[in-house]
Amino acid sequence: MNIIDLTHDIQNGMMIYPGDPEIAIIEGLTHEADYCHVDQLHLNTHVGTHIDAPLHFLPEGKPISAFPADSFLRRGIAIDLRHKKAGEPITAEDLSSSRLEQGCAAVLVTGWYRFFGREEYLKHPYLSKDGAEYLVEQGVSIVAVDFLNVDQTFGDAWDAHNVLLGSETLIVENLNNTFALEFGKPYLFSFLPLKILGTDGSPVRAVAIDD
Repeated sequence: MNIIDLTHDIQNGMMIYPGDPEIAIIEGLTHEADYCHVDQLHLNTHVGTHIDAPLHFLPEGKPISAFPADSFLRRGIAIDLRHKKAGEPITAEDLSSSRLEQGCAAVLVTGWYRFFGREEYLKHPYLSKDGAEYLVEQGVSIVAVDFLNVDQTFGDAWDAHNVLLGSETLIVENLNNTFALEFGKPYLFSFLPLKILGTDGSPVRAVAIDD
């Protein structure tokens, strides 16, 4: 069994979505002063590689804790979108040649993870409304991307979030290391969140399992 880690490290000073609360990892207890070492984590729910629940955009949407654990373990494929440039939409036509099965995970690979922490990362490709609608029509249960935001970060529309989360299709953003995946090959993907009651999302340890 081969496990491919698709997760960015969580660390002080890391890139976050513009305007989101800053993170801090600080010592709570130390070996020198206490009986053990314990860190305090001050994180927002969308830091680093993370998953969005419907509540993130929909006031009456389900929180992440309302989904059973098997919702986050899905077979799926990586879709080659390396040709997409900064600010370009990923459309239904771009996705139409992929073999997507009911309930699967669709992992959109642009390679934009290579710019994480740099200004270029904010100018990523994005999922168009018709692209999101196509994925919903195909019965995809998780859409995962290797860039900051399924919508344009500097745009004023949230079509992809609203279409996907409105159909209870979960969203994973900020994947790392996606070039380690083979395009079109089936993997078992795990995007298990922390079990935080009533919240709109969570950081995840995203992995692809080649079994």
